[in-house]
Amino acid sequence: MEERPALGIVVQRYGPDVTGGSESLARAVAERLSVHYRVTVLTTCARDYVTWRNELAPGAEVVAGVEVRRFAVEEERDLEDFNRFSETLYDRPHTREDELDWLRRQGPHVPALVRELEASRGRFHAVMFFTYLYYPTFWGLKAAAERSVLVPTTHDEPPLRFEIYREMFALPRAFAFLTGPEAALVRSRFPLAGRPAAVAGIGVETPPSPDVAGFRARHAVAGPYVLYAGRIDAGKGCAEMVDFYARYRGRDPRAPELLLIGNLAMPLPDVKGVRYLGYLSEPDKAAAQAGAEFVLCPSPYESLSIALLEGFALGVPGLVNARSAVLKDHCRRANGGLYYEGADEFVEAFGLLFQDRELRDALGDNGRRYVRENYRWDVVLARYRELIEAAAAR
Repeated sequence: MEERPALGIVVQRYGPDVTGGSESLARAVAERLSVHYRVTVLTTCARDYVTWRNELAPGAEVVAGVEVRRFAVEEERDLEDFNRFSETLYDRPHTREDELDWLRRQGPHVPALVRELEASRGRFHAVMFFTYLYYPTFWGLKAAAERSVLVPTTHDEPPLRFEIYREMFALPRAFAFLTGPEAALVRSRFPLAGRPAAVAGIGVETPPSPDVAGFRARHAVAGPYVLYAGRIDAGKGCAEMVDFYARYRGRDPRAPELLLIGNLAMPLPDVKGVRYLGYLSEPDKAAAQAGAEFVLCPSPYESLSIALLEGFALGVPGLVNARSAVLKDHCRRANGGLYYEGADEFVEAFGLLFQDRELRDALGDNGRRYVRENYRWDVVLARYRELIEAAAAR
């Protein structure tokens, strides 16, 4: 039997207990591609993207059939200090050295990972890098650009305008995008110069029969509710979402509860009807999604939104922030949800979805069909393999 080619995957955090869209995507792709490749993940000892604190042991281990090599982060991040420094660069004159200093502060600062990649790059058939933004991707591509695939998970944000990323986007041999709007954004900013590129996406799987009754009993959820699933962070639009929800509830005291699940990364306002349930297991999360009237996706910056697609797969419509081109595109192409640009539109759309069961059912059916046609793993993995082989042949 012919030996499987070696595939390297570089990502800033990795593991079943690590949450985050690009990290979850990297793990899902790594585990499924291990059937076709000998996959080695090069990553950090960090669980938390805020501080990059080393919480996992350095060295090698096997996780779900994938070899994972962890490297210690050399510098923890003070997020407030980093944000203050960032504001001195965004839309203001600065130098390349300022941007490289920003990249180091952004982290995770793992020069040992880059040195190992440079030393071992010759043994890999190809190397995939997940997320354009971070230190391991920028310096890793500098060290091992040949036979590289970048999965940038890009959205329109100030750092994308930095000149260092113009340098970096010139290096990969192939690109895998998550959505059409993401691909269009990258092409509008960086010349791809005929290099292979495709919208690869992600596969979406949900349990066939989520235990909604069990979820309700475990968490004392008696009435109707809407759901936010993900990192609960002001940068993800969550503070605005809670404020807009409070406005709706002020108009309709019969409003459904707003349940929040995921890692809490901001102070939670004391708003009637808002309840934080903590971080749930995947089966419990799927049950929470399946029982919701609709799912809320308030982030203005998204490159995919797994939570929205999981809701669609379960026949649950979405209410999303129209400032995210990706979220708006999902809802329009699927005809699976509504979108808002401000508080007034949020209140109107929230009320329409909550009060019109037939509309929710129709949007939910459309969303389920959209995921079935576009986000099956067999289709997605074929796209990734095509890009890997294209990069390996260049």
